[in-house]
Parts: sequence; structure tokens; C-alpha cells
Amino acid sequence: MSIGSIGSTPSFWQQDQNYWQQAQENDNTTAASTSIIGAISTAETNLGKGLASIANETALNRVNSQITSIVEQALQSSGSSTSSSSSGSSAGTSGSSSSGASSSSGSPATGTGTVPVTTSTSLATLGILPGGTITVGTGADVTTYTSTGTDTVADLINAINIDLPTNANVTASLNAKGQLVLTSRDDTSSIIVGGSGNDAADIGFGVGNNSFLPKAASSSAGSTGSSTASSNSSTDSSSTASNASSKSSSTSKSASKSAQSYKTVSSEMASSAASLLSDSGVGGTLVDMLA
Repeated sequence: MSIGSIGSTPSFWQQDQNYWQQAQENDNTTAASTSIIGAISTAETNLGKGLASIANETALNRVNSQITSIVEQALQSSGSSTSSSSSGSSAGTSGSSSSGASSSSGSPATGTGTVPVTTSTSLATLGILPGGTITVGTGADVTTYTSTGTDTVADLINAINIDLPTNANVTASLNAKGQLVLTSRDDTSSIIVGGSGNDAADIGFGVGNNSFLPKAASSSAGSTGSSTASSNSSTDSSSTASNASSKSSSTSKSASKSAQSYKTVSSEMASSAASLLSDSGVGGTLVDMLA
């Protein structure tokens, strides 16, 4: 090797300076890439939270609409019963020379779905995705079923029919048309059906067909007396008016109890909706619930 060629080789000091200059440039490039990645991550997080917030508000509005519908039905039922009692009181006061008596027993609340299915129908084919929920409530007791993604209508029916103290007092079955039928185990409880997203509608219990009231027992009675016996007529009128007042008071208490039951179940449904649609890791998939 010639002396000239040795002289043209960069010194160790220069090589060291070149190395550290290249390292500094690499660090600057890495820092710029990290900053861009961080900005993209923040934007995606904000997008997910925004979509979750929109879906959350939409679902809660849907639940509030269902609550309003249920309360209106309760008030209409209460007004109808009070009007009937008032009419019975007037008829008893005017009276006639003789009248008969009749009565009919009440019947439990019954709800029928609008979607035909079979016990082997997959919930996924109906549109209920894994993690989707169906809730059936009677007062403070609520049965909540969560889909696994591989379950069927039979699994849903079996879950509703489990008679636990905390479950809704309801039985489930299919009628001859293949429609899901929910029936209260007593004559006083109302049934409310809900679910995450459109899951309740997917099995035939959408808005307008998701709350069912029991049929109250009705009775009417008349009195037999002489038109010439004014004292007996006065006594019968007072007794009839007292009975009508008692029935009206009982009806008001029943309506108040039903309204309290609606409030309890509706609160459960609203809480479930808010929990399911929170922005804790679910992200943009919540936008599917806007459909």
C-alpha cells in the first residue's frame, strides 16, 4: 500500500464524527415517525369515542321512547278502569227493580312475537350477534340472556323458563305458527321485553310490541228491592257508592304499583344500554347499532 493511498483514507476521528452524525439523523427520523404514529393513534381513539357516543345517545333515546310508550299504556289502562268504576256507581245509585250479577276472572299478561322461528333457528341468523342481549322483565325481576354466537332459539327459551327468584316470572314457548310466546306465571305482572340494539326486534318484540299488560278481573252486581221502600233504596245506593269508591282506590293503587314496576324495569334496560354502549374498548363497531 502506498503512502498516498494511506493519506486519502479518512481519519478515525472523521469516521467517528460521520457515525455519530448518521446516528443523529436516524434518531431524528425515528422521532418523526413516532410523532406521526402517536397523532394517528390519538385520532383513531377520538374517532372511536365519537362513534360510541353517537351510538350511545341513539340507543338511550330508543330506550326512553319505549319507557314513554309503556307509561302511556299504564295511564290509559288506569283511566279506563276508573271510568268503568264510575259508571258502575251511577248505575247502582239509579237502580232498577231487579238486576243480575256477572263476573269474569283475570288472565295473565301474554306477548307474541312477530317473527316465525323454530327451536333450531340460530340466533345469529336472526341478526343477534355474539354478546347481544335479550331482557324479559316483570316488575323488579329481569331475565337477561346473552348470545354466544352459536346458540339457538331453544337456548333462549330454556334460559327464560329457568324459575329463579331473581328471574322474570315468565314462561316461553312457540305457538303453532312458530312465533315466540311469553306468558306471565301470575295474573298481576306485566311483561316488558328489551335488548341491546335491535336484538328484541329480531325475535319479533320491537317497539310497539314489547310491553304486555294482564287482563284485570271484572265484575258487576245489582240489587233487588221495592221502589216503595225508600229507606232500603237509600241504603243500597250508599253501599254501591262505597263499593265503587273502594274499587277506584284499588285501581289507583294497582296503577301506581304497575308504574313503579315499569320504572324499575325501564331503569334496568337503560342501565344495560348505557353499559353495553360505553366507549370502553368497543370502538367503531358501535356504529352498527345506528341502523
